[in-house]
Amino acid sequence: MYVFGRYQYRRKINSTGEVQKRVCATPMEEWRVRLGEHHEGYISWDEYLQNQKQLEKNRTNGEATMLSGPAREGLALLQGLLMCGHCGRSITVRYTGNGGIYPVYLCNRLRREGLAHKDCLRFRCDLLDNAVTEEALQALQPAQLELAVAALEELEARDHDLGQQWKMRLERAEYEAALAERRYEEVDPAQRLVTATLERRWNTALQHLEELRKQAAEFQQQHARVATPEQKAKVLALARDLPRLWHASTTQAKDRKRMLRLLIRDITLEKSSVSEQLLVHIRWQGTACTDISIQRPPSVADRIRYPTAVVDRVRELARYLTDAEIAEQFRREASLSATGKTFTTTIISTIRYTYQIPPPLLRKPEEMTVAQVAEHFGVSERVVYYWIEHAHLQGRRLNAGSPYWITLNATTEQRLWGWIQNSKWIHPQIPTSAKPTEAGAL
Repeated sequence: MYVFGRYQYRRKINSTGEVQKRVCATPMEEWRVRLGEHHEGYISWDEYLQNQKQLEKNRTNGEATMLSGPAREGLALLQGLLMCGHCGRSITVRYTGNGGIYPVYLCNRLRREGLAHKDCLRFRCDLLDNAVTEEALQALQPAQLELAVAALEELEARDHDLGQQWKMRLERAEYEAALAERRYEEVDPAQRLVTATLERRWNTALQHLEELRKQAAEFQQQHARVATPEQKAKVLALARDLPRLWHASTTQAKDRKRMLRLLIRDITLEKSSVSEQLLVHIRWQGTACTDISIQRPPSVADRIRYPTAVVDRVRELARYLTDAEIAEQFRREASLSATGKTFTTTIISTIRYTYQIPPPLLRKPEEMTVAQVAEHFGVSERVVYYWIEHAHLQGRRLNAGSPYWITLNATTEQRLWGWIQNSKWIHPQIPTSAKPTEAGAL
């Protein structure tokens, strides 16, 4: 074919007022010249159109191309079939891990364009591939295929009835055309007015007959559903052969993708707003739809996060038990931590710190804290810790890391006051009301 006008110049005025000219491709129906059979070609025109159609389907970077049709290499079975229910764009595949053995489905179009701060969807491929494969094999079970064959037979019977109606309409139109022709031939030619009227009726009947024939042909092409007994037997045998073929070690991922494309037209995915679920809307080749939900696996942080029941139990026990005693209680109950280990004092302390659980209030009324003792003697807390470390002052603590609780008696207090008065390193700020008397009482 000789053609002219596949590309045309387009002119536009830019923001500065200048006229810019660029070459643009023109649709085939707008080509100026198309001369068929102009010269000998390497391939036929129909084959060329089929190749162009296949190339257009294979495109993955076109604005009008929502899904990529061809089955590609890789472990992701649903590549080219997924659409994002949030932004409406196609979902791509990213191969992670050593050698790309961990593929994930990803939709990051809005984030890449600066319209969102995170990806629309991101999840492991095997999570969705297994669920869709199970649905596909479920749809091809013998019982399901028998129902499909029965439905096909019902559609064949309905088409046969409609075909009989079209046949009767054609016979009626043919009869009316033949009757109009016979009336025209039998009229006297001298009766010109009658002859013209009958000729017009005959032409109208012929046009009506031609229109009915075209409509009947279009109906047969669009609604004809005919299956031979051999084809029905092959469809039922497919239910027994497909699962074995699917799970065979010799079947490659590319072949599985091709089989899925024979069954599934596209799949729309969206995240549930109330739970960590993935909503899957499968549209089959017969335009039927199936909706399934998949529970998304928790993240690493969620897997090691302690459940609410464990935290509430620690909060309840921390009211009257120490961390070591709480850990011992969990060990007696044979409970394991979020990582599968035995509970220790460190784990309990971490839980209390993370969830801001206060320590148990086990201090006696007569006991004082380090800060209170330091304020009482007018010294720094470092001096009080020195007294405790060198056994000049007895302090009690529940476990390592817990605060000291100190009980003062008259003898210890008198000795410490003497220590302070005789020390040249300690310069206390003692209020007048807190100075000891000659008897040593405050």
